[in-house]
Amino acid sequence: MRTKPSMIVFSHICSPAYVTGAERLLMFMLRELRTSFLCTLVVPNEGILAGQARAAGIPVIILNIPLVVTLYTAQPQLYLDIEKSKQSEEWSMLVGLLLERRPDVALVNTSVHPLPAMAAKALGIPVVWAVMETIRETPYTSHSLSILNEYSDFLICISRSTAAPFHRLSLHNKISIIYPSWDAADYNPASWPESRMTRREQLGLGEEHRVVGFIASALYEGKGLDHYMHMAVQLAAVYPQAMFLIVGNPVDTPYFERCLDIARSRGCLERFRWVRFEENIEQIYPAMDIVVVPSLTIEGFGLTAMEGLIFGKAVVVYSSGGLQEIGTATGNEAYIAPAGDIAGLTAKAGSLLADERRLQLVSRHNQQAVVQAFGLSAYRTRLHQFLNSLTIQGFVPLRLVRGSIPTVYAFEDGVLHPFASEDAFLAQGHSFEEVRTLPDDILAALPKGAPIGEQTTPTLHAATREPRSSRRRTRRRRLRRRRLKSGTRASRRSRSRAKSGRRRSKPAASKARVGRSRAGARRGRAGRRTGRRKSIREGKRRIA
Repeated sequence: MRTKPSMIVFSHICSPAYVTGAERLLMFMLRELRTSFLCTLVVPNEGILAGQARAAGIPVIILNIPLVVTLYTAQPQLYLDIEKSKQSEEWSMLVGLLLERRPDVALVNTSVHPLPAMAAKALGIPVVWAVMETIRETPYTSHSLSILNEYSDFLICISRSTAAPFHRLSLHNKISIIYPSWDAADYNPASWPESRMTRREQLGLGEEHRVVGFIASALYEGKGLDHYMHMAVQLAAVYPQAMFLIVGNPVDTPYFERCLDIARSRGCLERFRWVRFEENIEQIYPAMDIVVVPSLTIEGFGLTAMEGLIFGKAVVVYSSGGLQEIGTATGNEAYIAPAGDIAGLTAKAGSLLADERRLQLVSRHNQQAVVQAFGLSAYRTRLHQFLNSLTIQGFVPLRLVRGSIPTVYAFEDGVLHPFASEDAFLAQGHSFEEVRTLPDDILAALPKGAPIGEQTTPTLHAATREPRSSRRRTRRRRLRRRRLKSGTRASRRSRSRAKSGRRRSKPAASKARVGRSRAGARRGRAGRRTGRRKSIREGKRRIA
């Protein structure tokens, strides 16, 4: 017997080589949601996230649903990209999956993953859309926001930065800001001193060195590695104890080489170390003393900065979206440089290298401040507030459906069966008030079966019938038109007879004219009554 509502969760990525920030945040949320929901995770392929979910007892389904990146970047071809994605086989498989699983709620992770939200919403499944990035600002941003609004019932934003664009649509009641958090046990704090010593030995570094680190799961221009390199070569010339550690996987090799050339050209490349991104970050962060996060894109949150604080490191950031929120919330305003200001970034990192006592004080402060601002207790309070506002009506199975055309279908065992005629529909004991309208792309994704019944008369689909009050008004208008026509014909006959009567001069002719006129009027009234009764009978039989 099921004791908790079911939730199906869609991740846009499942990397086999490393875990992105979005994946880490989603996995943490899944662990917390398990206390309230029976969760199932849908990922595009096998990878680290899928393994972590299975290890936590969460079932995993593999379905490679097309992504629509132009929803996040707010580009003019957004709607075309969505329609193209719906032509894929995976769209049909997605609709079938939702109908088979019948979840009580769907959670969609990140703004590049609209198809699950669209399918779930069309099927009447409540949609929670977790927005982990700040929608790009372009002339088409309003289009992206409209889609996110239309196909969600609830929006979870991981920072004020991600929530900000939605305020222009006055969606305050729909948005919950739930900052990311962590479970301290996952990072094994007791191992940090040993990890620091081991990693430094591997890198050829001693305890006398002060390591200024840069860390990202993927190294590309938006992460600001070139800004870090320009800062680093200036610091290297002033502080001999400074060494520099780059952690991440290059996804743009020419860009990565250009960044290294900055150090080569200054003759100080030997002061730099580089390691690929590791899943076990507790083996990397302890080796650092300062973490620098010079993101050039507007960060949805800035998980790297928060992790630096968790490990008790001084953190210097650009004021890019959520990074500024993290710095402000933890009392690190002095170490926030304006985005793109390399000189400011260099000065703030240099002030820490120049003052060992300050460096140690800031490090200890950060480890306490991050718990108060973003710790597990604060996270659970925000999450429970959201869950208390979450209304779940349960999955409503499909029975009788139609699209934009009048054809009505019965949905049985995953197959749509069209009714051959209105008589066939009514013979099954159905009423047209039961028919549910679905988007055409949902119907197109479902297999079609044999028709129900025989088409004995031209198909009249009462799914297109007007409401009863509208049908009454329609009948009254028809009756009025018929009365007017009947009255006009009677009037014409009367005028014609009157003209011919004027040509008669005898009184008898006048009397005959009056008699015929009265008789004609009686026949006209009787005809109108007969026509009215006939039209009412026809109106009762007719299905508009």
